[in-house]
Order: sequence, then C-alpha cells, then structure tokens
Amino acid sequence: MKIVATVAEYNPLHTGHLYHIDETKRSLQPDIFAVVQSGNFCQRGDIAIIEKHRRAAATIKAGADVVLELPAFYAVNCAEKFATGAVKTLSCFNTPLTLSFGSECGDLIQLETLSETVHNESAEISKTIKSKLDEGCLYAKARAEAYGDEALNSPNNVLALEYIRACKAYGFDCFTVKRTGDYNSAETSGEYASATAIRDNIFKCNFDRISRFLPSYMLSELTNCISNESLTDMLLYKINSLNADGLSQIFEVSEGLENRITTAAKTSKTYAELCANIKSKRYPMARIKRILLYTLFGLTKQYAEALYSTPAYARVLAVRSNRPDILSLLSNASGGLIVREKDLYSLSSEVKEAVEFEKRVDSIYAVAAKNTADFNTVFVD
Repeated sequence: MKIVATVAEYNPLHTGHLYHIDETKRSLQPDIFAVVQSGNFCQRGDIAIIEKHRRAAATIKAGADVVLELPAFYAVNCAEKFATGAVKTLSCFNTPLTLSFGSECGDLIQLETLSETVHNESAEISKTIKSKLDEGCLYAKARAEAYGDEALNSPNNVLALEYIRACKAYGFDCFTVKRTGDYNSAETSGEYASATAIRDNIFKCNFDRISRFLPSYMLSELTNCISNESLTDMLLYKINSLNADGLSQIFEVSEGLENRITTAAKTSKTYAELCANIKSKRYPMARIKRILLYTLFGLTKQYAEALYSTPAYARVLAVRSNRPDILSLLSNASGGLIVREKDLYSLSSEVKEAVEFEKRVDSIYAVAAKNTADFNTVFVD
C-alpha cells in the first residue's frame, strides 16, 4: 500500500493547492493520499475563516482519501513544531510513506543539503545570527544573511527544511513541488493567488476578483467567514484578567513582552490595534499573533511541554466514503484512533488531556463564530 501525504491549512483551499495535489498524485501514483490539516486555528496565529469540518469535506472533494487533524498545539506554532507535529501524526500509519510539500526552491536535493547544514549550525553562524538579532533583524532575515542564502527568506523553503528533518527521524521519504506565486502577495492578477490575497478579498466582499482561484465547492462555502477581529473581546478580557506575572508564564512570552502586551490591551479597541501596539522589531507579527492565541488558550510553557510528549494519535476529520479500509491502518496508532465520540473514552490519560485542550480551543472558535456546532464529534465522509 503506497501512502503519500501532505500537510495543509487550506484556509481556504484554492487552485494553487489543487495544482500541488494533482502534481503529487500524478507523479507518485499513491494508493492512499492523506492530508494532515490544521483545525480551527492556523500556523501564523490566525483563526480559520471556515470551520475545520467544512474545510476537511472540501479536501476530500479535492482528491484526499483521508484527512487527519493536526493537534492545535502543533498547528499554531513555529515551523519546526508545526512540521514535527504533522510528521508525528502521520506516523500513526505505522508504515513508511512519502511526504509531499510545496517549496519556492522546487529542488529536493538542494533543500536536503540546506536542511543538513542549518540543523548542524556552526558556532560562527550562530554568533552572526545573534549579532544581527541584536541589531533588530527578524530571525528569518538574520539567518538568511548569516548563511548568505536567500532560500532561507522564503517561508515554504523554511518549512520544507523542517519537514525534511522530521521525515528523516521517522524514516519517511520526501517529495517537493515547486510553488508558484508569492506566499504573502495581495495581488489577484496572476495564474494563482495566495491564500492571503484571497482572504483579504473575502473580507472585502470582492468575490468577483477571486472566484477563478477557488473550486466551486469551496466558493460555495464562503458564507459567514470569520476574521481575527472576532477574537477581540475575548482577548482583551483574558489579558486584562491576567497580571504581568500570569502573562509571563504563557508559552513563548519572554524578555518582558508580558508588560508590552498588558499596556497594549489597556489602549486597544480592536484586534488590529492590539497587534500594532504590541509589535516591535524584535517580534515578527506571526509570533505576536500566536502568543495572543496561546494567551486565549491558556497555553503555559509548562503545559506546552506536557502536550508535546503526548503519543501520536489519529483524529479523523474526514474519510472518503468508499475507503473505510484506511481506518484499519490507523487503528494501531500509539495514542489511539479518534473517529467518533465513543472513541474518546478509551484513550490514554495523556491523549485525553490533549483532546481536552483541543476541545477548549474549539469552544473559543465556536464563540468567535457564533456557532453552536460541536466541532469534536462531527464526522464527515
């Protein structure tokens, strides 16, 4: 059984994603194409515009055979933890597989070489990076300049390096598809549009500008989309209810950032204002947004470390109706297979704790979306 997988957010799924899926399946001819997909919150600290089960249903229509949820404590995280969590989730198949990912580079050998280099960093390079950080450089730029390699300035290349390292640890193969278009571009004039540009136009109701970049089954789901602004009231309450000491315990808060967050919350009225008032040269916006979510989730440094030690478990968001055999492959997952509510009762205490955390995360999403659906028990086929 040849299994090929990819990791995605599909927020929302667009024609660039379809190109990657089609190229992967055409090149590798898998018996099973699996997707590990973020749930209701995304890697750069954003709330998903459409809830996870509707996105998972679209993923099946796009060609996936099964969609597994990436645990929230990995999904909202830096590239290293995001990639590690995704590959760990795929280990639930208990068999060798191939991970396909997009990259600006498109050259797997080059990426493998670069991954080996940056994950065995010399003391001299580390010193140079630290010096540039002290000058106010963001980490990605500092590292790219230290290595003299612009490939490190491209987000999908950086994520690819982490996928390669994680796959090496689990004995998985890698495959890359060259990514076209700019990850952060706001333009909608080329052959493909970025998810960033598509979301921006959705919130502006410019559907005529983006309809050609979305499959019909995704376009029809773009109703009642939600943005980060829906988190404003909850965030301001949470921050103001914690003192600086409480905030200092939140995951990734360091170097007195808790004081900056506390001050910003007292003068901000919107999510955008809050982020702008916290921002500094030291912290990229994605990290600030992730920290705000950690605050909302109650994810402390100690709690995060405990969650990272959770055995790999397979939480199924969707499976193709004619492929129930895939579930039998996942039934021996070390942490357990979660398909329906009753599966939660047989989990180990560690996995139960992780699922409880995810329930709390999803309850926050439900409040933001003004949606009473139970995101933990719905099963899409």
